[in-house]
Amino acid sequence: RRAGSLRRGLALYTGKKWAGADAMSVAKTGARLWAGLLLACAGAQAQAAPRDLYFVTQLFPPFITDSADGKLDGALIAILREACRRADWNCKVQAMVWKRALLTVGQGGADGLVLAQDAPERRAVMELSKPVLASSYGLYVQSGSALRYRQPGDLAGKTMAVYGPSLSQASSERLVQGVSGVSLAVELDPETVLRKLAAGRYGADAVAFSNDDVARYWIKRDGLGNVRKLAEVKPLAYLYGFTRSRLKPGMLETFNRVLDDMCRDGSLARLAAPSGIRLATCR
Repeated sequence: RRAGSLRRGLALYTGKKWAGADAMSVAKTGARLWAGLLLACAGAQAQAAPRDLYFVTQLFPPFITDSADGKLDGALIAILREACRRADWNCKVQAMVWKRALLTVGQGGADGLVLAQDAPERRAVMELSKPVLASSYGLYVQSGSALRYRQPGDLAGKTMAVYGPSLSQASSERLVQGVSGVSLAVELDPETVLRKLAAGRYGADAVAFSNDDVARYWIKRDGLGNVRKLAEVKPLAYLYGFTRSRLKPGMLETFNRVLDDMCRDGSLARLAAPSGIRLATCR
């Protein structure tokens, strides 16, 4: 019927009758046109459909927190939600033990990681977004400690506590590489490190290696008034990692473009402000 309608339309247009081979050629041409239109429409619909993405992370206050009802919050979560909304993505974030989160991304079981740093360990399996939040690593001691820090050698013979396995642990180990007599105490979370330091569990001359924003959060939250910052030892930035094996063309560019827009219109600053965290340089 479609070929007949097409022949009649062409006859009206040209004033000629179509038959035989001409009619067959027109029918084939019409079928190809319809097929092309259907494919184009299907492609447009697929492109317009929201993309579902699954991210994994760990609880890491004040960057990633949870409420009494289990809902994830914090600066990195709030920024990701807004970026996904602007990109027309449906983004789900699940918190889990950090080792499991890294394993999930490494095995291609998630689309991305919230709380990534620009480090070889992350670049091995991920493409990284632009830096979003700025922070730093620091050393912490009991308030009465007489220790002074000018260089890593000042930590010789000391116990240094750190959370791990993590990039914090890797950074602390690099800091004291070649320094004699340093004993490393590794705990499962930053809160335990700071609470044990405050209680003198590592000894009076011990130091803790911690993210400064995380230490600030737990010192205030747990009332650790006898813990003070000794020195800042390394600046760092947090960003988002996208699992390379699951990354679709154009996704990272879209995400970075949205981050740039959020920087320019003040959304990044507004979403980071409640956590008291500084923005990485953006433009």
